[in-house]
Parts: sequence; structure tokens; C-alpha cells
Amino acid sequence: MTAVEQARTTRTEPLENAPILASGDDPGVFRFPAPEDPAPRLAKILAMALYGTALGLTGVGVGLYAVIAVFGGAPGWYLPVLGLLTGLSVVPTAAAFLAIHERNLPWWLLLAAAPPMAAAVAVAISY
Repeated sequence: MTAVEQARTTRTEPLENAPILASGDDPGVFRFPAPEDPAPRLAKILAMALYGTALGLTGVGVGLYAVIAVFGGAPGWYLPVLGLLTGLSVVPTAAAFLAIHERNLPWWLLLAAAPPMAAAVAVAISY
């Protein structure tokens, strides 16, 4: 490979050469999709991405508001509580994208990510 050639980043071997799981092997729910997994619908990917983006931008807003509040003299419990609530929102959001090949689990995880973020917003604006 020369400096001009682009490295291949996708699998080029045919699907029939992909490793086949034994009947007792369970790949798990929270994993990156395997090549033999069916592709998720584009509408599902778009909806999950928009929902995740909304949660992420809300978290950025909470973080910016928290920085201003800390310079304004927020109490010592303020940042750890916001960090915990934000983490409780980020973890199920990331898990939803790792479970994208499941049918309903990603939606339940995304719904579970909203209450901690709403609580973080409430804590942020209450002080």
C-alpha cells in the first residue's frame, strides 16, 4: 500500500466465509451488529439518532448552565449530582445503540434515558 492508496475499512470477504455461530452460542444483546445481522431500517436509525441528539444537546445545555452556576457559587453537591444524572442518561442511550438489532429494547432504553436528563435539567435550573 502506498501513501496514495486508501486503506479498506470494510469487510470485503463474502458473507458465506463469515464465522458461523454454533447453535449454543448466544452473541448477546449489547454488542456491535455482526455482518450476518439484518440491517436496521433507516427510519429507526434516524429516529434513534434524532432522539439521542436531543438528549445530548440537552446535556450540553445542562453542562454549560452548570459551569455558569459553579462560577456563581453553587454548593459542593451540585456538580456530582449533575454528573450522576447525566451519566444515568448517557449509559442507556449508548446501550440503545448497541442493541439496535433488537426490536423494542432500544426504544425502552431511550425512554429510560429521558427521566435522568429531565432531573438534571430540573437540578440545573433550580439553582
